[in-house]
Amino acid sequence: MTLRWPSNLAHLEPPAHVHFVGLGGIGMSGLARMLAQLGYRVSGCDAVDAPLLDVLRAEGIVVSLGHDPAHVEDADLVVITSAVHADHPEVAAAVTRQRPVVKRAALLGWLTAGATCVAVAGTHGKSTTAGMITLILEQSGQSPSFAVGAEVRDFGTNARLGSGATFVVEADEYDYSFLHLEPAVAVVLNVEHDHPDLFPTPASVEAAFRRFLERVRPGGTVVLSGDDPGCRRLANTLALCEVRIVTFGASGQVDWRVTGGADIGLVGPDGRAWRLGLRVPGWHNRLNAAAAVAAAAALGVEPETSLRALEEFSGVARRFELWGQGQGIAVIVDYAHHPSEIRATIAAARERYPGARLWVIFQPHTYSRTRAFFSEFASALGLADQVILTPVYAAREVDPGDVPLERLALRIEPGPARLAASPRAAAQLAAELVEPGDVVLVLGAGDVWKAAPALLEYLGGRP
Repeated sequence: MTLRWPSNLAHLEPPAHVHFVGLGGIGMSGLARMLAQLGYRVSGCDAVDAPLLDVLRAEGIVVSLGHDPAHVEDADLVVITSAVHADHPEVAAAVTRQRPVVKRAALLGWLTAGATCVAVAGTHGKSTTAGMITLILEQSGQSPSFAVGAEVRDFGTNARLGSGATFVVEADEYDYSFLHLEPAVAVVLNVEHDHPDLFPTPASVEAAFRRFLERVRPGGTVVLSGDDPGCRRLANTLALCEVRIVTFGASGQVDWRVTGGADIGLVGPDGRAWRLGLRVPGWHNRLNAAAAVAAAAALGVEPETSLRALEEFSGVARRFELWGQGQGIAVIVDYAHHPSEIRATIAAARERYPGARLWVIFQPHTYSRTRAFFSEFASALGLADQVILTPVYAAREVDPGDVPLERLALRIEPGPARLAASPRAAAQLAAELVEPGDVVLVLGAGDVWKAAPALLEYLGGRP
């Protein structure tokens, strides 16, 4: 695998020094690891320590805590995320020293430019589907490179450089990051309104995805959901593009069709049918699997090979991840932070644990999303039996003071939901109320995952 720099950075050959601001993020850490494998001298910093940083230290990457202009003193390139702004002390120092500063998304685009890029996009399901495709290609002998937004359990990492020509990436729409990619195969799982801080309307989201699909290489393949209204509208705009459109879904008019009933199956474009056996639960994951098989088929992988790999797929971190069990109570962590994701995760839990009383500890992610989908959150959370809400995880935002969780708690039926001051407080409250046979889902994209080990700790100490 080679890194195809733009002309103004062509001088950056190993062992040039590349510094990452915000190294502890899952996407940044993966790219840092790749550059280190390519022979670059890699350093990075983050505000707080984390186990992931220990892994990077063990791999020879220089990790600093806190932000200091001295960190970029001899850096040849500085890589930042969308959350890092021009007034950041290290960015300002790099600009003063006339060092190039680039976003992570641009670096990912340069890494994939010389490869057969498989880009997995969509409002939901990107990490899981990208992980599925990666495992399929690995088991078909292609040794793909990959960069995914969560640890792929079967590989023990979220990113690596393989020896093959294929590069699987999670294509993120936020900050238009996926517009740095030029995929040979593009997968769009679904298109829903999200990130209202960037996309004010559903139409603005669809416009971004349309621009992404316009970047597919001539002669490439676009894999789209035939069930999702947003994807169907995208398909109608691709008629003049030099790409092949392949569809998946559960309707009768798709190329790769998931069938229900007593035996879950997959029917291919030629009418052949196979059993679809997955270790990860939920109807949404069956659709993800169909998309993965379709993408792999576009790369020449036989469906039988893909389906054998999917039978072994262990999932990705924080996607319906069983964190542990205590006193007969299962504790599951999931990244769900959009109403549709909450609905899908609760449905998967009902499928995996029929008849169980279902608790949800939910941490809303960003004030803008919570405000925009307030009613939808209340409706989705009402599918659980009991709900505990923690304060909003602000991420990149400042509290506007107009997103009262008390009102959301009252809107959840048959509620009201309970309120907790923190993930740990939510765990303590749940530990006092749960009973053997219950299932607790810890949902959110922030630090709510901390409620899972805390809950198991409390359950271990409960009489």
